[in-house]
Amino acid sequence: MLRHSLHRLLLAIPVLFGVLLIGFLLMQVVPTDAAQVRAGPSATPDVVEAIRRDLGLDQPLYVQFGRYLWRLAQGDLGVSIINNVPVSQELGATIGPTLELMAASLIWAIPLGIAMGTFAAYWRGSIADRIIMAFSVAGVSVPVFFLGLLLIWFVGFKWQLLPFTGRVGPLWEWEGLQAIILPALTLGGVFVGPVARMTRTAVLDVLSADHVRTARAKGLTERLVVLRHALRNALIPVVTLIGLQIGFLLGGAVVTETVFSWPGVGRLAVGAILSSDLPMAQGTIIVLSAGFILVNLLVDVLYAGLDPRMRAA
Repeated sequence: MLRHSLHRLLLAIPVLFGVLLIGFLLMQVVPTDAAQVRAGPSATPDVVEAIRRDLGLDQPLYVQFGRYLWRLAQGDLGVSIINNVPVSQELGATIGPTLELMAASLIWAIPLGIAMGTFAAYWRGSIADRIIMAFSVAGVSVPVFFLGLLLIWFVGFKWQLLPFTGRVGPLWEWEGLQAIILPALTLGGVFVGPVARMTRTAVLDVLSADHVRTARAKGLTERLVVLRHALRNALIPVVTLIGLQIGFLLGGAVVTETVFSWPGVGRLAVGAILSSDLPMAQGTIIVLSAGFILVNLLVDVLYAGLDPRMRAA
C-alpha cells in the first residue's frame, strides 16, 4: 500500500510541473502588459520600462520560468500587481470559503446520488427508475451557471427565501449557513447525476453476481442483501467517479463563486485574469491544479485500499 502511494505521488510530480509550465506560458500570451498595469495608465515609457526590469519581464522566457520555479521552491508565490499584497496571503483568505463550498456541496450530493442510483437499480425498469435516470441526465446536461441563475431568480429574488450574494459569515452561524445553501445546491446539483448513474450501473452488475444470489438463498432480508452485499461491492467504481468529479468540481466552483459572489479561489482567479494580475492568476492556477492532482492521488490510494488487485499496478 505504501509503495503504491509513493509511486502515485512520484507520477504526480511531472503532472504538476506540466501544469506550471502551461499556466506560465498562457499568462505570457495575455495582451495586457503587466508592467503597464503596475505603473498605471498615465505612467511614462521610462517608468514602465523600469518596472519591467524590476519585475524581470525583460528577461527571456526560460529565465523568467526558472526564476518562477525557484521562488515557488522557496514558497514565494509573488506579489499582486494590482493591490501589492502577497499572493499567498490572498490565497490563504480564499481557500477556506472554497473548501466550505465544496464540503457543503458534497455532504448532500454524494449520499443522495448513491441512494438514487441504488433505488433505481433495485427497481429497474419501473417509473421511479425512469424518473431518476431522467433527473440524472438533466443534472449532467444543465450548465452550472444556468442552475445557479434559476435558483437566484426564484429562491433568492422572487420568493426571497435565501440570500444569494456573498459569504455572510462562518457556517456555524445561522446567517452563514443560509448564505451557503444556494451555492451548495448549485455546485452539488451537477454532481448528483453522474454519481446516481454510475451507482445504478455498478449495483445492477453486482445484483446478478453469484455471492448476491447466495446471500438471498441464505434467507437474508433484501435490505441486507442490497446494502451489505450489493452496494458495498459496487462502491469501487463509484468512489473512482466521485474522486474524478470532485476534481472537476473545482472548475464548477469557479463559475459558482462568480455567480454568487462567493469569496473563494475561483472568483479570485477570474478577477485576477480579467485585471491581468499575472502573479495572482498563476497562484490561483497552482492552487486549483494542485487540488485536482491531490484529489486524484487520494482516489488512487483509496481505490487500492478497496481493491487489492490495484496495488500491483
